[in-house]
Amino acid sequence: MLFNSFTYLVFLPIVVLLYWVLPEKFRRTLLLVASYIFYMNWMPAYGLLILALTLVNYAIGIAIDKHREKGKSLLTAGLVFNLGCLCFFKYANFLVDSVVQSVNWITHTAGAQAATLQSPALKIILPLGISFFTFEFIHYITDIYRGHKPVKNIRDFALFAAFFPSQIAGPIKRFQDFIHQLDEKIVFKFQNFYDGLFLIFQGLFKKIVLGDNLGAVVNAGFSHIDKLGMLDAWIAVAGFTFQIFFDFAGYTDIGRGSALLFGYKVPENFNLPFLAANLTDFWRRWHMSLSTWLRDYLFIPLGGSRGSAWKVRRNVFITMVLGGLWHGAAWHYVIWGAFHGMGLVLSKEWHDLVSKIPALTKLRPTPIWHCAGIAFTIFFLFQAGILFRADGLPQAFAIAQKMYIPAASGIVVDSFLSSCLPLALSLYWCFLLIKAFFEKSSNKYAAAVLHWWLNSAPAQTVAYLSIAIVILGFAPMQVAPFIYFQF
Repeated sequence: MLFNSFTYLVFLPIVVLLYWVLPEKFRRTLLLVASYIFYMNWMPAYGLLILALTLVNYAIGIAIDKHREKGKSLLTAGLVFNLGCLCFFKYANFLVDSVVQSVNWITHTAGAQAATLQSPALKIILPLGISFFTFEFIHYITDIYRGHKPVKNIRDFALFAAFFPSQIAGPIKRFQDFIHQLDEKIVFKFQNFYDGLFLIFQGLFKKIVLGDNLGAVVNAGFSHIDKLGMLDAWIAVAGFTFQIFFDFAGYTDIGRGSALLFGYKVPENFNLPFLAANLTDFWRRWHMSLSTWLRDYLFIPLGGSRGSAWKVRRNVFITMVLGGLWHGAAWHYVIWGAFHGMGLVLSKEWHDLVSKIPALTKLRPTPIWHCAGIAFTIFFLFQAGILFRADGLPQAFAIAQKMYIPAASGIVVDSFLSSCLPLALSLYWCFLLIKAFFEKSSNKYAAAVLHWWLNSAPAQTVAYLSIAIVILGFAPMQVAPFIYFQF
């Protein structure tokens, strides 16, 4: 079930209405049932998968807490089980293809006359969200091993695992934060209701109006690389960088808004990532729930920032390579992760170098230095985005080449200018500027307007209806799935 589908727009209000009508003791059960309906709407059989993973990890958590002397062995068994499931469903085809290609390469390099091997077609369908809820399970059993108390109520643990607003593409929840909310008495608050609706409408605008329309422009570029001019290539690559942001941030907003309608909060995932002044800052702002997960459950166990400078750089690089592999079972994702890993290492080296040069150290606090850092970070993201979006390395190299060879523009420029994007992006940036002004301004009139807005249900209702009309007016003809659903 897609957040941007008519089915979800019917499903969500029904569940919200039932949730607040039912007595409190039945509400968690309703949410659990609704979460399984949401997931099984895609493929009923995989409801059994998430149920099995839930039961096994619940049992492992209880066992680790009860038998602390065997905790390491139990944790290892749990990690092998979870990673084994993830590898089977997500990486089996990739691993088999890689082995077959390696054998063929070795055979042909050695000059043998053996027939070329063909990869067997493994008919394994990737379960939606498996990368996300597997990471939540790994976090859970690891934190139990580190001393946290397990969740004793199986229904609450199952709801943590299956909670539909964050089930398919995150944010990756921490069980301590989520279970704590279950233990609190949830009361209906109009402010939560309006804040939730705002996030949902904002997310739909980002996804449908900006993300999907940018997707059409990007697809025009990546599907006709031979026809691209230099400006076409740059617009296609830049367009994808912003497309994936609007697509993923839109999903997160809808999920957070949906959770708020029930009185629950899930983590934020983005904090103005394109204002990052360096790559390290970018990863503190982008997909924050994944970044912190990689830090806590991969980077730190590898050694973190302890040890020599070489070991720290090595840990950063390994973390990002595995983070790239987490995104997709293909070599271009691995290379994308390595590219970011190398970028983070070089960013740290540059930071250390600047600290040793007084003239550069004096420049660091200045606006010019900050703006230059933002510009270079975005430039780096554009280059990395080629690897992420391309179908493979040959296509990535082809479009990268087009970016630096002067040639007449055409197909992508025309696609962009003839779309609603110039107007839609202008509306979005104006909204951000106005929002920032009222939230940051110390002007008493601005404060009065903000107070009126936050307490005026009619004004907010009119605003939401206006956004809905804009979404309907700018929506492309075909509904596109969220990009991160494939991960």
